[in-house]
Amino acid sequence: ADDGVVFMGVNTRDQVETAQAFAKDYGVTYPSVMDAKGGDAKLAFAAVVPVQATPTTIVLDREGRVAARIIGAIAEESILSSIVKTVLAEQA
Repeated sequence: ADDGVVFMGVNTRDQVETAQAFAKDYGVTYPSVMDAKGGDAKLAFAAVVPVQATPTTIVLDREGRVAARIIGAIAEESILSSIVKTVLAEQA
Protein backbone atom coordinates (compact mmCIF):
# COMPACT_ATOMS: atom_id res chain seq x y z
CA ALA A 1 0.00 0.00 0.00
CA ASP A 2 2.86 2.41 0.74
CA ASP A 3 4.00 2.03 -2.88
CA GLY A 4 0.52 2.61 -4.28
CA VAL A 5 -0.11 -1.08 -4.98
CA VAL A 6 -3.68 -2.31 -4.68
CA PHE A 7 -4.99 -5.87 -5.05
CA MET A 8 -8.53 -6.77 -6.02
CA GLY A 9 -10.10 -10.16 -6.59
CA VAL A 10 -12.69 -10.76 -9.26
CA ASN A 11 -14.85 -13.84 -8.77
CA THR A 12 -16.09 -14.99 -12.16
CA ARG A 13 -17.45 -18.41 -11.22
CA ASP A 14 -18.10 -18.71 -7.50
CA GLN A 15 -21.28 -18.04 -5.61
CA VAL A 16 -21.04 -15.38 -2.89
CA GLU A 17 -20.93 -17.94 -0.07
CA THR A 18 -18.16 -19.96 -1.77
CA ALA A 19 -16.07 -16.84 -2.40
CA GLN A 20 -16.48 -15.70 1.20
CA ALA A 21 -15.50 -19.14 2.53
CA PHE A 22 -12.41 -19.17 0.31
CA ALA A 23 -11.37 -15.71 1.54
CA LYS A 24 -11.80 -16.77 5.16
CA ASP A 25 -10.03 -20.14 4.75
CA TYR A 26 -7.03 -18.63 2.94
CA GLY A 27 -6.78 -15.35 4.84
CA VAL A 28 -7.54 -13.17 1.81
CA THR A 29 -7.38 -9.56 2.93
CA TYR A 30 -7.89 -7.71 -0.35
CA PRO A 31 -11.36 -6.75 -1.59
CA SER A 32 -13.16 -8.94 -4.10
CA VAL A 33 -16.08 -8.31 -6.42
CA MET A 34 -18.56 -10.80 -7.81
CA ASP A 35 -18.49 -10.85 -11.61
CA ALA A 36 -20.22 -14.10 -12.49
CA LYS A 37 -22.11 -14.53 -15.75
CA GLY A 38 -19.46 -12.69 -17.82
CA GLY A 39 -19.82 -9.41 -16.02
CA ASP A 40 -18.29 -6.01 -16.51
CA ALA A 41 -14.92 -6.63 -14.86
CA LYS A 42 -14.05 -9.56 -17.11
CA LEU A 43 -15.36 -7.79 -20.20
CA ALA A 44 -13.33 -4.68 -19.38
CA PHE A 45 -10.13 -6.60 -20.12
CA ALA A 46 -11.42 -8.78 -22.98
CA ALA A 47 -10.12 -6.57 -25.78
CA VAL A 48 -6.68 -6.08 -24.24
CA VAL A 49 -5.95 -9.37 -22.53
CA PRO A 50 -8.56 -12.10 -22.71
CA VAL A 51 -9.16 -13.95 -19.48
CA GLN A 52 -8.88 -17.50 -20.80
CA ALA A 53 -8.62 -19.46 -17.58
CA THR A 54 -9.36 -19.20 -13.91
CA PRO A 55 -7.38 -18.10 -12.07
CA THR A 56 -5.79 -15.37 -14.15
CA THR A 57 -3.74 -12.60 -12.55
CA ILE A 58 -3.50 -9.28 -14.34
CA VAL A 59 -1.01 -6.64 -13.21
CA LEU A 60 -1.75 -3.07 -14.26
CA ASP A 61 0.73 -0.21 -14.22
CA ARG A 62 -0.04 3.19 -12.71
CA GLU A 63 -1.62 4.26 -16.01
CA GLY A 64 -4.01 1.30 -15.98
CA ARG A 65 -2.22 -0.54 -18.79
CA VAL A 66 -1.73 -4.31 -18.63
CA ALA A 67 1.88 -4.90 -17.58
CA ALA A 68 1.66 -8.68 -17.06
CA ARG A 69 -0.75 -11.60 -17.19
CA ILE A 70 -0.32 -14.89 -15.39
CA ILE A 71 -2.61 -17.74 -16.37
CA GLY A 72 -3.20 -20.34 -13.66
CA ALA A 73 -2.25 -20.48 -10.03
CA ILE A 74 0.86 -18.57 -8.95
CA ALA A 75 3.22 -21.16 -7.49
CA GLU A 76 5.10 -18.79 -5.20
CA GLU A 77 4.47 -15.36 -3.74
CA SER A 78 7.91 -14.29 -4.97
CA ILE A 79 6.76 -14.52 -8.60
CA LEU A 80 4.03 -11.91 -8.18
CA SER A 81 6.24 -9.85 -5.90
CA SER A 82 8.97 -9.71 -8.57
CA ILE A 83 6.51 -8.66 -11.26
CA VAL A 84 5.04 -5.91 -9.07
CA LYS A 85 8.51 -4.62 -8.13
CA THR A 86 9.52 -4.54 -11.81
CA VAL A 87 6.41 -2.60 -12.78
CA LEU A 88 6.94 -0.14 -9.91
CA ALA A 89 10.59 0.36 -10.91
CA GLU A 90 9.59 1.06 -14.53
CA GLN A 91 7.13 3.69 -13.34
CA ALA A 92 9.63 5.47 -11.08
